[in-house]
Amino acid sequence: MEEGAYMNEKKIEHLERIKEAVQKSDRLEDMEKSLILEKIEEWKHDDEAMSLIPAKLTELSQKIVPILEEIGLM
Repeated sequence: MEEGAYMNEKKIEHLERIKEAVQKSDRLEDMEKSLILEKIEEWKHDDEAMSLIPAKLTELSQKIVPILEEIGLM
């Protein structure tokens, strides 16, 4: 796994503990549990997507720089 490419293990463990607490809760209705668990999964996916941006920009710049040099813009 690339450094910074995915949500770190500490964040994942924290979210998993929250999910477990939600699932075990006697105070929440099943629909509320479902909505909360869905939102947590969205957070995980959003965080993973955001962490990929720097790597993708670096990858893109490595492809663009030679082109810009070739046409005299760098």
